[in-house]
Amino acid sequence: MEELGFSKEGCSIYFSLLEKPSGETIEQILAHSSFSTRDAERAVKELVEPKQFVARIQDMKRTEMSRDLDNLNAKSTRLLSLLEPQYWELRLGVKPEDLLEPLPTLEEMETRTVKVIANASRKISISAETFGWFGKVKEEIYRAVERKVKFRLLMTAKDPEAVSRAREAMGLGIEVRQPREDWYPVRGTLSDDKELVFLIWATNERNGRRPKFFRPHFTKNNGMIRVFADAFDKRWSDASPI
Repeated sequence: MEELGFSKEGCSIYFSLLEKPSGETIEQILAHSSFSTRDAERAVKELVEPKQFVARIQDMKRTEMSRDLDNLNAKSTRLLSLLEPQYWELRLGVKPEDLLEPLPTLEEMETRTVKVIANASRKISISAETFGWFGKVKEEIYRAVERKVKFRLLMTAKDPEAVSRAREAMGLGIEVRQPREDWYPVRGTLSDDKELVFLIWATNERNGRRPKFFRPHFTKNNGMIRVFADAFDKRWSDASPI
């Protein structure tokens, strides 16, 4: 019992009560001993059939172990988050933030997209679905067009609202094409092959449910930009004018 967490006093009280189930009371046992009331109350609570008693102790230990394991996992995750960046920086000379900068929300992604468009001097490539966020970047797109920035937009005009946005974009001087595939998991805006804001969708929109996506990111890394640019160019060549 001690190995399972009982104190010596608690064990003594338990066996005293077990030997005198209808005799000596807890008060009498406490009066002739130095046992604490807490030990006595626990002993009475556990005074059941041995099989139930052991099962109850096992459940209690499982709960404690589960709680300890959760704490260990939390500490391990925290330690990993501290050690991993240092490991890669020391081994490869590369900081994770030099590759990808996480953006906390879609709203922050839209804000960063406006900045990326504002920084453009030559060309912008946009991969969207229905371009529902066009209104949030339209003013900056107009200013970029005035600076002679060339735009390419891949989007799917699958409903009247999307068709209207595509026509408005073309009215600003943007070249718009509809990709061959019905759905593509990557959305992003690439500026001058130098700055990229993107996100990856984990699921498509089905049954009216909002699709799930991975966290948006911003990058200036040449390798990440090359992957996006090459895929965009291939999709652009396969796409058809709207």
